[in-house]
Amino acid sequence: MYKAKARAGYLPELDNRSPFQSNFDSAVKASIQYLEAYLGDNLHSLYLSGDIALRCVEGEKAVMKLTAVVHQELSTQEFVGLNTVRNKYCRAYPQITQLHIECIPHNRIVDLSNIFRWGFFLKHCAVCVAGKNLAEGFGHFEVSWEVAKAMNNSLCSQLSILRRKVAQSTKWGQQLDAASEAAELLIRAAFGLVAHKEKVWEHALKGCSVRFLKHYPDKSTEMERLFFLVERKRVAKRAVVTLIDDLGDWIRSEYKKIDNRIG
Repeated sequence: MYKAKARAGYLPELDNRSPFQSNFDSAVKASIQYLEAYLGDNLHSLYLSGDIALRCVEGEKAVMKLTAVVHQELSTQEFVGLNTVRNKYCRAYPQITQLHIECIPHNRIVDLSNIFRWGFFLKHCAVCVAGKNLAEGFGHFEVSWEVAKAMNNSLCSQLSILRRKVAQSTKWGQQLDAASEAAELLIRAAFGLVAHKEKVWEHALKGCSVRFLKHYPDKSTEMERLFFLVERKRVAKRAVVTLIDDLGDWIRSEYKKIDNRIG
């Protein structure tokens, strides 16, 4: 899961040498080929995160999470084309339930104002699977409030998109996909509220929940409901939207309170 232990206080890097779990090794290699073929010379480097990168998938299926660093921002047409890539890939590799692809321009990655977001992510949350590894240009990080804020700075926009997908879904599969993604986002954002106190960075959702509830035990019911969604249990659409709205608003208000206190 990790490379050799980092210096005291600093986080380790993920293991980028051990083979992936046998059920996902071919899927990882194929995802690289799909993205290299689609993005061509615009691809600078490709990174894998999530349970597959951590080699900790339980069960036979998982979500593939890729971050592509590109030289030039993709056009609207190119972004639409990624949907074709996703669909074709997931049909070929049924062990992958969803293929998440985030394309980030190279200049945004190396911008020092984004170091707590992308520097931290590449160094401690992902492994490079193609191209020049930009993580090598960053030192090791400590867990801090700045990191937690940066890693959750897109919470509002992401929740808005996922809420709309849930509300507009016409099939259970569509709703379950969006609801599970929103639930994971909220669990990780909740953990971000306490990461600077815990002095660790949790990758597993269960670990995120346990550490969050140490500080906010009154939110146990909300956490339980989020895990229903993570487990893709069928929940009424209105209840899902209400949970996203209410807990999302509360988490955002807590971030503001803590930021005003810490700065």
